[in-house]
Amino acid sequence: MKTLLLFSAVCLAVAHSQILQPCSPPPLWEARVSRIDPTKRFSERAKLSYDGANRRVRRIEEVNLLEDKEFYDVLYIHNTEPGTEYRLNLKTKECQKREMSNAWRPFQVPPNSTFLGESYIGTGAVPGAGVLTELWSNTFEDGDKYFGVYTVEGCIPIQEEFYSNRTGLVSTFFFDVTAGISDPNVFIPPRECM
Repeated sequence: MKTLLLFSAVCLAVAHSQILQPCSPPPLWEARVSRIDPTKRFSERAKLSYDGANRRVRRIEEVNLLEDKEFYDVLYIHNTEPGTEYRLNLKTKECQKREMSNAWRPFQVPPNSTFLGESYIGTGAVPGAGVLTELWSNTFEDGDKYFGVYTVEGCIPIQEEFYSNRTGLVSTFFFDVTAGISDPNVFIPPRECM
């Protein structure tokens, strides 16, 4: 009987240790991103610089809404209370500075997310022809939904999808992700905004 209890305890400990926890992406990285919302005929391409440690994001955006195309340089500073957004229209050179009411949301798998499994982008059958990824999902207390795909090696974001009644479904895809920040001045507000 003692052996059976000991075996059960070991099995329980092994099973508990098998619960996969979300990985942590690098704190500093840059990428090209693409966001789409087909129901609103909205798309956006941007160069993104991300500083998770200091809660800052810089985006150089090309926004397509219906038939209109706009270009923005946007800096989000979340390391102050309240956060600040600087939005420079690159066509008109007009800058809007405003306080942000929404909280900082890092590019990472949210806590308490559900692991859905692993999947290759490309193929795992040919060496070097695929990237192994982890798939995660979450439903928040307010009913918003999350789906994310991150690489197993390095925890690099590949895709994120959010759905809420406020915004509908917004899909974001990440390309050409590189570690670090190429220009340390990227998080200084544009001079037109000062």
